[in-house]
Amino acid sequence: MKRKAYFCVGLLCVLSLGIMSGCGQKAANDNSASPGGESAEGASAETGAAADAKNQTSSESTSSSSPDGLLGEWEYIYSTYHTDDSDGYVYDDVTMCTDEGAPDTRVIIRKDGDKYLMDYKYNEYEYYAVIYGAELTYSDKPAYEGAENKSWSMELQYPFEEDAGEDGGTWKKVSLTEDGMLVVSDEHTGSGDDEYNYSSLNTDVYLRKEAPELEDKDSLRYFDTVTVSTAAELLNSVKSNRKILLESGVYNFSRVSKSAIDNKSIGDNFGAYKIDNVSNICLEAKEGADVQFVIEDPYAAVLTFSGGRNITVSGITVGHDVEPGYCSGSVLHFENANGIRVEKCHLYGSGTYGIEASSCYGVAVNDTEIYECTYGLLSLYEVGDVVFNNCTMRDSKELSMISCNSAYDVAFENCTFSGNRADAFDSCYFVELGEYDRISFRNCSFKDNIYKAFSNREVTLENCTSEGNKSTYGDMLSEQQKSSPLTKDDIVANYNSTLKRQEEIDNKLQSDTLLDQLSLNDLAYEEYNIWDTLLNQIWTYLTENLDEDAMNKLREDQKKWIREKETSMKEAGAGFEGGSMQPMVEYGDGAAATQKRVEELMKQYIN
Repeated sequence: MKRKAYFCVGLLCVLSLGIMSGCGQKAANDNSASPGGESAEGASAETGAAADAKNQTSSESTSSSSPDGLLGEWEYIYSTYHTDDSDGYVYDDVTMCTDEGAPDTRVIIRKDGDKYLMDYKYNEYEYYAVIYGAELTYSDKPAYEGAENKSWSMELQYPFEEDAGEDGGTWKKVSLTEDGMLVVSDEHTGSGDDEYNYSSLNTDVYLRKEAPELEDKDSLRYFDTVTVSTAAELLNSVKSNRKILLESGVYNFSRVSKSAIDNKSIGDNFGAYKIDNVSNICLEAKEGADVQFVIEDPYAAVLTFSGGRNITVSGITVGHDVEPGYCSGSVLHFENANGIRVEKCHLYGSGTYGIEASSCYGVAVNDTEIYECTYGLLSLYEVGDVVFNNCTMRDSKELSMISCNSAYDVAFENCTFSGNRADAFDSCYFVELGEYDRISFRNCSFKDNIYKAFSNREVTLENCTSEGNKSTYGDMLSEQQKSSPLTKDDIVANYNSTLKRQEEIDNKLQSDTLLDQLSLNDLAYEEYNIWDTLLNQIWTYLTENLDEDAMNKLREDQKKWIREKETSMKEAGAGFEGGSMQPMVEYGDGAAATQKRVEELMKQYIN
């Protein structure tokens, strides 16, 4: 939703105004549309991080009984957005201060005599406003229906009279919760033909600047915590901005009847359950608890998350309770979701894949075991920024173990792959990649795996080991990792040949104006690939020739550089997301960064 930007003169200073390019939407699940939240029926409610923040907020001037409680400097923690219309459509979401794309906003409220003055900054996408000394006027009505403070609110008028609408010219409303949180809200209503109408409510919530909870802003995303002990309790407890702790036990979702579910966030997924559009949720086994998620339906995923952001699954064993080999559903399935974290879990077959992700961004899997799956280990489709760290992936079989299509920036670090078989057909690979996919393995070990070929396309293998693999794994290692490592002279010769090919690509781009987009994408990928290959050769040469202390320091520098490069590529392609130019822009940016890094290492260590 686009907001209107204003320019006005405040009481004390001039409003500074700008327009930013881009667009976006504010965000919140309706179950979290107000601070706090009710616990689910049948679950044990506990105080969550956000509730702690509210309860422990500085007692100085926090009483909700008087507008004097508004005085002070406020730091932003989250926003909610709710809309519904006469057709029955309802949309709710929430944006936390730590989310990518969260607004940059701050508030200061002070008194000048008997007047309440508000300094207000808000910067989000194309909406940017800074107001100094805006006067707030008292109202004995709540800021909005359902507001926690029902006794009073303060109103901020439109900066210009001509912008005043039918609502009387109120732009923002400011209120204070019982627990001392500042809420800045605005409502919109509209109507159209055929008696169509809609209403929406935006709220921005702030804590006092001195609140200690702001030191760990990420913890504030959970408004409450509940404890459950059955599958039905778990499904009915699901809501945005909630941490759910699980007691020991087997949570068999197939044994939960649909009549036992009273939660609109739980949908149907081919006869099984899925969690729909829930953000900032954590499913976590209690400390020391043995928690298992199972279903008896071989055709559905054990647990599916559809939509939403910031989803965490921690400390849980997940699998199908069926005979091995009779399954066509994955174990954990994520679709159209961002900010996924799976940690300390055990994901087992006979699920087709341990993790299946499609149209997802920002996936981190840590300290997790995936084993005995019947199609492969992972299926990744249209994903980006995916990292598996310290994971064990073993004893799975049949198709390609890691299947990627339109997968960008997929990395495996400190992972072990053992006892896997990708040999059902000649077309199976251990790693199967799409045309422009990027995947890397760092400090990983491959042992006793069976496959006809490691990959159908080039991957990055850095400091990896191979033992007992029946495959062409050795062909995937760059030349310097084989029995005859490259010398310094070899590196210099390869650098010169790479420079020559780069000049040829540049000349082709400058002279041939009739290249189609596919050809441009291919050239950008080749450009990136030739410099990335040379970088890997230099890296292996340095690993073999630098002393341990120098290499350890260089590794830290390289990790930082990789993060910066990947972020730069992602940002470069953001304006072309989903378009045919995105690969060209991203690879072009990556090629430039990688060439610069190669030249730095050449100058410092080779020449």
